[in-house]
Amino acid sequence: MDLFDQQLIPVPLTEQRQSSIAFWPNWLSSERADALLRQSIEHINWRSDNIRIAGKVIPIPRLQQWFGDPKTSYTYSNICLQAVAFPAWIDALREEIEVQAGQDFNRALVNYYRDGSDSVDWHADDEPELGFEPVIASLSLGAERVFQLRHNLTKEKLAISLPHGSLLVMGPGIQSYWQHRLAKTKTVDRARVNFTFRHMDS
Repeated sequence: MDLFDQQLIPVPLTEQRQSSIAFWPNWLSSERADALLRQSIEHINWRSDNIRIAGKVIPIPRLQQWFGDPKTSYTYSNICLQAVAFPAWIDALREEIEVQAGQDFNRALVNYYRDGSDSVDWHADDEPELGFEPVIASLSLGAERVFQLRHNLTKEKLAISLPHGSLLVMGPGIQSYWQHRLAKTKTVDRARVNFTFRHMDS
């Protein structure tokens, strides 16, 4: 892991407040990132879930899994994810990211984007169980994709390319004032796996 390439991206919240996004574009070596990508695709028991939009039930355009205390669950967009216990290799990764981010994490949502036709639409990770102004750490593996943010009031947009092995940490307030997405693209035909580490009190 490269500890010396951190970029701090200032992000306006309101006229009185700012937050920041910490970004390490080369957090993992290419060899470690390659190994984690293969391990993720081959060893995570991926879920294929559905969502109801305008009265129609359609598959969400990605695969996913939720890790944490098996006695707990996480619900978003009326999808309830029962937690799966952290395997040792993801737990070790969680501990490394805790050290880098200076935050405690006890949950992880992992998304598998099989190619550029898989995506996630505009949203914020602002569910009440994530607490007030949660910090979210996002590790990207595989195909480089563009991560977009949009301010709720001003509609200002930011775009950050997330290369293989990069780590991005969204600071306090980002989820309250901004939404983010990973848009579909016709220029990507390779897989991407994204770990998003969070903290929940229960």
